[in-house]
Amino acid sequence: MNDPRDSKSFLRTTAVAQGAAVPVTSTQWLARLAQSALLAAVYFTAAKASLLLAIPPGYASPVWPPSGIGLATLLIFGNRMWPGIWVGAAAVNYTVNDSIFAAVTIATGNTLEALAGATLIRRSIGVPHRFERGEDVVKFVAFSAACATIAPTVGLLPLSVANSLPWDELVRNWLTWCQGDITGIVIVAPLLLTWCSREALHWNARYAYEGLIFVLTLAIAAIAVFGYVAAPLAPFARAFVILPFIIWAAFRFSQREVTTVTAAVCMIAIGDTMQNLAVATPQTLNETLLLLLLFTSTLVITGLTLSAVVHERSRTLTELRSALKNLHTQAVTDPLTRLLNRRYLSEFLPREVIRARRKGDSLAVLMIDLDHFKRYNDSFGHDAGDLVLKEVAQLLMAHIRGSDIACRYGGEEFVLVLPDTTLEGAQRRAEEIRAAVRELKLSLRGKALGPTTVSIGVGLLPDHVASPEALVRVADEAMYGAKKAGRDRVVMGHPPE
Repeated sequence: MNDPRDSKSFLRTTAVAQGAAVPVTSTQWLARLAQSALLAAVYFTAAKASLLLAIPPGYASPVWPPSGIGLATLLIFGNRMWPGIWVGAAAVNYTVNDSIFAAVTIATGNTLEALAGATLIRRSIGVPHRFERGEDVVKFVAFSAACATIAPTVGLLPLSVANSLPWDELVRNWLTWCQGDITGIVIVAPLLLTWCSREALHWNARYAYEGLIFVLTLAIAAIAVFGYVAAPLAPFARAFVILPFIIWAAFRFSQREVTTVTAAVCMIAIGDTMQNLAVATPQTLNETLLLLLLFTSTLVITGLTLSAVVHERSRTLTELRSALKNLHTQAVTDPLTRLLNRRYLSEFLPREVIRARRKGDSLAVLMIDLDHFKRYNDSFGHDAGDLVLKEVAQLLMAHIRGSDIACRYGGEEFVLVLPDTTLEGAQRRAEEIRAAVRELKLSLRGKALGPTTVSIGVGLLPDHVASPEALVRVADEAMYGAKKAGRDRVVMGHPPE
């Protein structure tokens, strides 16, 4: 009897596939409410911290991490989390402007920005827990930059009305707001996305050792670049000294480490920029912020693109090796019995002969032929012949060691290669196989196929011959000797005259 729960699961899956609305339980509603509340709290906290950097105070910040938090959350959990962004943005803006209209308008712009970015990115490249291709990084940054214009465009409307901002100051604040949102997205969103992936962390002693050296040298470089040592130099010219470290991380570490290193360096650069903005003139303000955006975007795009390309190259090489291995397996495997074929035997046997000579070991070859095989095909059809071949192949695999190989030599003939086997051992193994084949009780579609027997010839290195070709020939002649003597028997080979 079918489980009714299976029917409900099937109907639910079908409804989702067809785009129908699926009822949400009260428990799910509570879970979603809690998630949205948590997002609102995180957004509010990050926004309050970011507003400490606002230029001028209360209008726009040169870096806005909440934009990255909101976009990453919608990508990971879905667009249903948008109320958390709206509530968090509305709350923080109300504390700044003490205006419900401004808070609602700005929150709406922030929410639309995150929704537009998440929708475009998800439809274009999916949820980028890992950027698989370099072009995905470019698309992510391009969509992020385009959507980052929504929040300042919508949000500056109430600010311009309430504060009567002149046109030039309005444009300057729009640019600052837009640049801050882009900076927050390109730094924070990839960081959250990569660390929320289910990819396992692969750390070993060598990896950790290199990571420690990387962190120490990066710290020294950061002090030299952003500290007092390099203060007389142009700030962003010296900042690009960090770029080789991003390249190092992209080639040697995962995208998690790349986004972490990039975020850390960008935070240091932002702190250094804020110190410079304290003495900046209105003419150099937007230029400095633009340079900051270019610097952070360059680090992010370079790190993620190189990491994606390296990962794609590694994946391609792995797939190529796997394909070549599969091709080789197919080339040396008999498709019916799944045993190795004659081609593999021609590669394997010469190597084994050389090894046996070098070590002074013996090497046995068993040539096995099914007796009266044509009878199966003529009496029962080719399906019966295929069945016999497959059953005998399985039996041979059960009677060999790990160092031995079993091959289908052609037609109804099989070859066993038994390294490090004496004449007595080879004869004993051949008799065991012959007896086991006689015990087979094969039937096809309810019809017994009758008795199955084999004739086996044995060749031995170095007793009989000293070359792989002659060894197979001796075993083959011995096998034909077994057939002439009445079949269903084992005949030992003899050295050629």
